Amino acid sequence: MASRSGFRFLLGSLALQNLGRRKPRTFLLLAAVAICSGAIFTGAVLMRSIETSMSVGFTRLGADMLIVPAGALTNITAALLTAEPTDLTLDDSIVGRLQHLKGVQKVAPQLIFRTDASGYSRGGDLIDLIAFDPDSDITVQPWLEQHLDRPIREGDVIVGGRREETLGSEMLIFGRPLTVYGKLAKTAVGSHERGLFITFATLAALRDPMRQICGMKAPLEPNKLSGVLLELAPGATTQQVRFAALANFPGIKVVSAESMLTSIRQGLGALLDGVLGLMIIMFVSTALMVSVMFSAIITERRRELGLLKAIGARRTQIIGMLLAEAGLATAIGGVLGCLLGIVLMRIYEHSLVYYLDRMGVPFVWLDGRVISIIAVVCVAFAALIGAAGALYPAWRASRSDPYDLIRAEI
Repeated sequence: MASRSGFRFLLGSLALQNLGRRKPRTFLLLAAVAICSGAIFTGAVLMRSIETSMSVGFTRLGADMLIVPAGALTNITAALLTAEPTDLTLDDSIVGRLQHLKGVQKVAPQLIFRTDASGYSRGGDLIDLIAFDPDSDITVQPWLEQHLDRPIREGDVIVGGRREETLGSEMLIFGRPLTVYGKLAKTAVGSHERGLFITFATLAALRDPMRQICGMKAPLEPNKLSGVLLELAPGATTQQVRFAALANFPGIKVVSAESMLTSIRQGLGALLDGVLGLMIIMFVSTALMVSVMFSAIITERRRELGLLKAIGARRTQIIGMLLAEAGLATAIGGVLGCLLGIVLMRIYEHSLVYYLDRMGVPFVWLDGRVISIIAVVCVAFAALIGAAGALYPAWRASRSDPYDLIRAEI
């Protein structure tokens, strides 16, 4: 047992020594793997950061389309597509049917109720109560500038950007206390500036006192909506979804956002998919490069391998030594590549990202924990690629007889 452990130690020592025997070749291998790993690491971090930034920035563009009752008013700006308060309503069964409409990716229902009898504002000022679904929301939560450190729940309210209420304070709406969960950024859209946003569960709890004070108005009837916001799937066009909606749902009006913004949203999603495909190709090409290099390395060391087999090294031990050598070399290259990637990201941060920030376009970097996980994954994949690339040359060499290897005939 001790001799077997000693033999394994000998093979491991040989693997380390072989990396230092041909310093120029080892340096070129490390440089090639470092460049590839650095590009993949930087690309992965930037891609995830762009996805995060898109969730913050492009979701603030609001919905691609809005479904409202025929005759209802709408508000379309460069920032948001929203419905205006009205007594006209849709049945909420339309939500499930819209989700199955071709070209629709996300459906976000809303109910808007304007009243001067809430009992909150002085002098009977009008306020807009806007009910939304947090799980499918498109236009409210992306604009949250500040909020409590917990998920929104029943009994919470989000206030518009120009209201003065503080986080955690209470508001009496129709005699019921609501907790100020968050505050929106200023959008220059009326409902988002002065509105009070609540979940449908909170609206259900308020519906009885609202009816007692305001009477049975259409928006207060059960299972009613003021409008439905749509986000289109990649590749879908507003014309395609508009015609499908009008053909399947009579008595509605379809309002589209700026088609250019929709195209940008969809185009960036396709671009990120293309970057992912490019990263996969880089991994495969690196594995092929390592395989070619280790084929040449093993050819140079055939006499050494023959002597090892002659003194009792088994095929699995020969293969293990060569795979360990390849994995160690490429893992070191992966570490160097991640360090190179961090330098590249600093350059981006002081150039492109700085420029975007000055233009008012938010760029959200991933936190350090996620970046560390991506780095570990890149190093692990680099080691795996090295072992995979050396597997066939090592297996081929291990099959040869010691005599043939020593005579330099593989």
